[in-house]
Amino acid sequence: MTVTEKLAALRQNMEARGLAGCIVVTDDFHGSEYVGAHFKAREFLSGFTGSAGTLAVLREGAYLWTDGRYFLQAERQLEGSGIQLMRAGQPGVPTLSQFLAEQLPESGALGFDGRTVSTRLHRTLEKALADKHIRLDGGFDPAVGVWTDRPDQSTAPVWAFDSGVTRREKLTALRQDMAAQKAEWLLLTDLTDVAWALELRGGDVACTPVFLGFLLVGTDSAALYAQAESFAPEIRAALAADSVALRPYGDIYDALRALPEGARVLADSATANSRIAECLAHTAWTDTPSPAARRKAVKAGSEQTGFRQAHLQDGAALCRFLYEMKSRPEAYTELSAAALLRRYRAEQADFLEDSFETIAAYGPHAAVVHYAPAPETDVPLKAQGLLLVDSGGHYARGTTDVTRTIALGPITDEERRRSTQVLQGHIQLAMAQFPQGVMGENLDALARGPLWREGLDYDHGTGHGVGCVLCVHEAPPSFRWRIAEGLAHPALETGMVISDEPGYLRPGRPGPGAADGIGTGLAERLSQAGVCTDRPAGADGGPAMAAGGHRGAVTMAKRKHPDGCFLFFSFRRSFLFSAAPVRHGAYGSPPGAGPACGAAAPAGASAPP
Repeated sequence: MTVTEKLAALRQNMEARGLAGCIVVTDDFHGSEYVGAHFKAREFLSGFTGSAGTLAVLREGAYLWTDGRYFLQAERQLEGSGIQLMRAGQPGVPTLSQFLAEQLPESGALGFDGRTVSTRLHRTLEKALADKHIRLDGGFDPAVGVWTDRPDQSTAPVWAFDSGVTRREKLTALRQDMAAQKAEWLLLTDLTDVAWALELRGGDVACTPVFLGFLLVGTDSAALYAQAESFAPEIRAALAADSVALRPYGDIYDALRALPEGARVLADSATANSRIAECLAHTAWTDTPSPAARRKAVKAGSEQTGFRQAHLQDGAALCRFLYEMKSRPEAYTELSAAALLRRYRAEQADFLEDSFETIAAYGPHAAVVHYAPAPETDVPLKAQGLLLVDSGGHYARGTTDVTRTIALGPITDEERRRSTQVLQGHIQLAMAQFPQGVMGENLDALARGPLWREGLDYDHGTGHGVGCVLCVHEAPPSFRWRIAEGLAHPALETGMVISDEPGYLRPGRPGPGAADGIGTGLAERLSQAGVCTDRPAGADGGPAMAAGGHRGAVTMAKRKHPDGCFLFFSFRRSFLFSAAPVRHGAYGSPPGAGPACGAAAPAGASAPP
């Protein structure tokens, strides 16, 4: 079926149900960024494969909202489909709720699958459409009757993970968070929160080692609603030993309805779907950011060590790959280059899987932020221009996310200048020092400054948290200057792992030599800005001052290119924030601690390499 035929079939189902429109989101039942094959209804119906986007289908038109990372990709993939691209956040482009309020008829109905639409989005739509008395129908699955060969939900095996903090210790910490808010129940709906809390990993989502499940934590026991066939007997026994009962995945809704009237429940509307909200309507639900997300973002000491070990192995694979690309680029295409890097990673002892689909983008393709090569777009590499490679891996104890922009041969003066500016911004952010309480939003301008000075910018965030053998994009830590409504803006803490990835992206001109996409320069994308070492405050009582610094020396190999320019490649992966003792009376130090007295140092030699 073509996209046009799929939309026609969908409109027939809408008409039969009395719907004036429907929306199809990217999410699964848990608000996940990356989803399993069963949940890719938006991709199936629209043909757009990006990881973020919402499709709205009306009787007379179809529209897809996505963010700046995917404008070029969506433009290409939606061509000829009849779906209009809505460039979210751009001047003159309405939000989804604004558009629907304008386009839907008075007293009409909007359909969607309430299990995939978040409570937060549902509330936004409810408010925006109230004046026109538009009915929200959350019982409509747009894929039913259209996607006839839809894959089943995954039931991949679940396996035990050891972060250095036990499941019992984590559940105790979460119950402390519950007690602080006088709650009787905590509902975890985000898949990475559930996996983190239970010291388990799975395989239900490609490149994200999680399993489908909801975790309902009580004051002295917990229940995991998941697919029983994924759990081996020894995993079930270990859960039971920690007072965690395993129950059927679909029973979560009845379990929530069965909670006592007025029960005090904590849940996060960002990942709790709208059907869950309906089931909690009779309770005293406190909508709060997940306490597991905050705790998960601050890595334990053993997790920090795991990140370093992962980067050592990842760096070995990457060095081999860089050498091969520099030595004989014409032997490869985008796809075969990505496969080569995957093979080099797979040869490392602790490699598990890629942490996201590798972006190997040559020439103009590098201007497509999340471009992934496909047979229909694959191009051969040449001994000229730039190759952008954005990739990462999950290892037994850590996760990597690394970008390199590789000069395969002669490059233009502009490409050299933009690479330099991106590298300058990257280093400025990596070397930042700042007092406790500073947020990522406060530091983002350091990375953009060299480009801003020439009136240039990039249309994506500068950095994101990185999960420990979980999702490579981990909220809430980030570097960005736009204050996003509804998102948490936590202070940066020792132990957070955050990427540092400025870039310069300009739509390419025709021809393989017009390479206009520059990623993180020739320095690192740092899965990095983080792995902060857990150092205590100074002996003088002064608070810890966070600093971006190189963990030891970052080896930079300088290679002379045949055309005479010098190209720099980083062969050490992790830049680290460390907490170093700094006297700073202005930030709450004890009396007599003294004035500010100098810069925080890089992590000490005693930290693991």
